[in-house]
Amino acid sequence: MRRPLKISYYMWFRILRSLRIRGEGVRESGAFLLSDSNQRKISDYLLYDDIDPHALDSGIVDFNPALMGKVWEYCEQNSLKVVADIHTHPKGASIRQSGLDKKNPAIPKPGYIAIIVPDYSENWFLPINKVGVYKYLGNKKWDTITNSNEVKLVLL
Repeated sequence: MRRPLKISYYMWFRILRSLRIRGEGVRESGAFLLSDSNQRKISDYLLYDDIDPHALDSGIVDFNPALMGKVWEYCEQNSLKVVADIHTHPKGASIRQSGLDKKNPAIPKPGYIAIIVPDYSENWFLPINKVGVYKYLGNKKWDTITNSNEVKLVLL
């Protein structure tokens, strides 16, 4: 069984605030969540539009995968790895994965976690249990994560 992915309160609120600011209340935003390879505690994040300046231009997240080299370089320089991603959905929209989300995992590796935040992250004090959490199983298949011991996000 895999250890839970952990995010401190401070880091969680920082990420949600960053997403809210980048989305400006009118467009989706997102980030890669980074961890020390052994701890599975989120210690850093990279906003999509810091890596790809045009990732948010269309109103939905459209990250250019050709720019992933910048992500890998950052991770290598800081001894981190990408363990999850997080992105927002529009106001009133579901926290379920869209067809586009399901077809395009940011990292198509089994065990990878995708988190969806509602309402363009307008409420950056949002509790972790009010977001969508999904685990990639491979072959374009996902598992919805609820209070599972296998994979869960824990605020420290």
